[in-house]
Amino acid sequence: MRPPWRIPNTGPTFANRAVPAPARALPVLATSLLLAGPMVVEGQEGAPATDTVTVAFNLASDRDRAVRLARDGEFEPALAILRRLVALDPGNAPLRGDLAAVLAWSGQGAAALDLLESLPLPALDPMVLESVAGAALDEREYGRAISLYRAALNQEPGRPESEVGLSLALLESGDLPGAMERIPVLRAAPLDGLADSRLVAGHILAAHEQWLDAAVEYRMAEELRPHWMDAVEGELRSLREAGADVLAVRRAAPVSPEIPQEFRHDLTAGWVARQVEWTPAPAPLPGAEARMSRSHKALDQATAHRDRVADEVSGDMAHFPLRRLDFDRLVALRNAGRMDSIRIDGARLEESGIELPPYVVRVLADAALEAGDHDRAIALYRATLAEWPGQQEATLGLFWSLIGAWAFREADEVLEAALDHQPRQRWGEELREPLPNPDRLGLELARHLGWALGGEPGRAQEGLEHLHFQAPLHLDIRQELAAVYGWRGWPRRAEALHQRTGALDPEHVPSRIARLSLALDLGDRPTARALADTLVVLAPEAETVERALRRLHVDGLWEFSTRVGGARSTGGAFGTRDRSLDTRLTSPPLGDHVRAVVRAQRRDADFPEGRGIHDRVGAGLEVRARPVTLHLEANAQRADLERRGVSVSTRLPLGDRWALSAAAHSYAEDVPLRARLQGIRGRNAQGSLERRSHEGRRLVAEFDYLDLSDGNIRRSGYVAAEQQVIRRPRHRWAGLVEAYGSRSRLEAPPYFSPTHLWSATGTLLWDWTLHRFRDRSYAQRVALTGGVVDQAGQRRRPTATFTVEHRWEASDRFDLLAGIHGGLPVYDGVRERRTSVHLGLTWRLP
Repeated sequence: MRPPWRIPNTGPTFANRAVPAPARALPVLATSLLLAGPMVVEGQEGAPATDTVTVAFNLASDRDRAVRLARDGEFEPALAILRRLVALDPGNAPLRGDLAAVLAWSGQGAAALDLLESLPLPALDPMVLESVAGAALDEREYGRAISLYRAALNQEPGRPESEVGLSLALLESGDLPGAMERIPVLRAAPLDGLADSRLVAGHILAAHEQWLDAAVEYRMAEELRPHWMDAVEGELRSLREAGADVLAVRRAAPVSPEIPQEFRHDLTAGWVARQVEWTPAPAPLPGAEARMSRSHKALDQATAHRDRVADEVSGDMAHFPLRRLDFDRLVALRNAGRMDSIRIDGARLEESGIELPPYVVRVLADAALEAGDHDRAIALYRATLAEWPGQQEATLGLFWSLIGAWAFREADEVLEAALDHQPRQRWGEELREPLPNPDRLGLELARHLGWALGGEPGRAQEGLEHLHFQAPLHLDIRQELAAVYGWRGWPRRAEALHQRTGALDPEHVPSRIARLSLALDLGDRPTARALADTLVVLAPEAETVERALRRLHVDGLWEFSTRVGGARSTGGAFGTRDRSLDTRLTSPPLGDHVRAVVRAQRRDADFPEGRGIHDRVGAGLEVRARPVTLHLEANAQRADLERRGVSVSTRLPLGDRWALSAAAHSYAEDVPLRARLQGIRGRNAQGSLERRSHEGRRLVAEFDYLDLSDGNIRRSGYVAAEQQVIRRPRHRWAGLVEAYGSRSRLEAPPYFSPTHLWSATGTLLWDWTLHRFRDRSYAQRVALTGGVVDQAGQRRRPTATFTVEHRWEASDRFDLLAGIHGGLPVYDGVRERRTSVHLGLTWRLP
């Protein structure tokens, strides 16, 4: 199907379509008949030469009469004369060519092509060849049209009409590269055919979506032939497609009455949408006013534009699509990512009782999905699909709405049904082999992400890696595969994919947003700031960009965290009551890598002989220089700033799976509180090795060396393995196996430190997510533990504990933690009953 902006084949040649066809083409007949030579009439083979010339002169007179008739549009009498002349001399090729030309002008293209098929092309005049070639274009026989135009050019190289016609034939046949090669020839055409040449050059460039270049060609054609509406409309459509709606409206103003009304209204609607999109941002304002001022200003300006346009329209207002302007404005806001404005305008339209078309309902559904109103989004997407079955964007929107509502199975069924209606392969026009169906890709990518979010990240990873292997340069596949890598706990693998995406498309916004988030996770703040600077330029008003910039802002705030706990026990090593309080204040980055940290820590427990207390304050620095994280702290007793100590700790990731940690404390925190009651101090060194295969498997090995001031040395080791067993959208079950062992130098010290101790436990972990939307979530964890403890000098005894913990993340700046713990620990062969509670708070200020 031809695009509507192309000029249809309604005349004999392209060059003649702006004027009546015979007026430009018929003068060639005189030449054709004179070139035909003497004509011998049947039955007069022996006639003298004089008679032969007389007959030719009479036939020429008949030819003149046929010319006049054809010029006046009376094709039937002209054809009758020419058919009679051809009957007198059937072998006269130029005369038959003249007949074919008139047949073409009269609209009998098929008959003209049939007549010309038996004639030698070199014997025909170029104008005849052009005329029949135009008929071949009308009949969509592009190969014959190309052959005829080339034959005309072989006889008369550089002929403007043939050059134009050949270029148009190549364009309409689908040979876009061949048509593009003729652009220099069209631009160098003689002056009398330059307007047509420029017009066809504009058509060719528009077919290649080189809209601005096409607009230039159309403008040149109009300057050569003023008020040529074919050129004017071509330029306006090119400017519209290039996004230059304002310029298009200005160019259309002088010829507005001659432009079709529907096209004029479309230009006006695009101009209004572009004005809204270009609404300048106001100065930053505090609070909620800052979030809404831009939307209000856009709404006011668009309303003013719409009202002005309505005032300027004359005639029946019912024919002017005012509602279309409102609808197009919503689409423009959707393309700009300004969902808050869509919610405001959409509510106004719905309150007015207007029946919204499906594409506008989909825009409102997108805004509801962005706001987290999944029930409303689901209803709107279903209403869209009821009126617009199979629409892919609405199908994907319904899928993500169901994912947000935790209806993973129903969401997967939606995409499965959509994929069933999409063939795996399609046959392109004039292709002998099928091609993969591109409409399946978006659905398949979304389905893989649904599997990952629904608890099957391994399945999603396997499918996406297969797609990536088939199309390694496809940016959407690479983007989603990187997202799954990030969810599985492999940030460096995800970052590598995002970097490759950035190398292919430096302006790929989703990849830059993901890289910014990964950079903050990896402690690479300089990279995060550089990405934020480019996102502000590439998509300054997109809400996804605003969320990414907000995360960078939150990362640079003060952070206050505290954890308080209290416990009661039936006695033994922990006494009857114990309490703990840990508080930490972290400053914003000092530069990009250093933060100041102030910390206070207090723990105490009641024993029969008194209260053991650990109460210290400290200050230090936290250095995050990728990939190393280093903590340096000086601390002292809070009451008198005596008993000073130094602590150093570091963590070094070795890729995505392995990590090393080490720490040293000149004043150890792990000294038993009962030992502190005796004035005993200590120092210790720690080290650990962790392997995290993926989100469902983790191995840890730790070693601790504690040197106490009473001469006791305790060496301990700990190993643990966690394996996810079952994963569902809201629930996760995992098993945790732990083993601990220690050896102490002193026997029977006045605190709990047996010479030999080991334990083995198994824990069932259940994580239940009750709510989650972006930075907000509410979840709980239940842990049931059972095991055995073996202590030197005591018999082996079983032990059991349980923990219930709730975590509420109210925003990206505030979260709470609360838990209760109960157990039956064993110390010195005595089973105790112990209960405890703890509360935690993290708040990023201000």
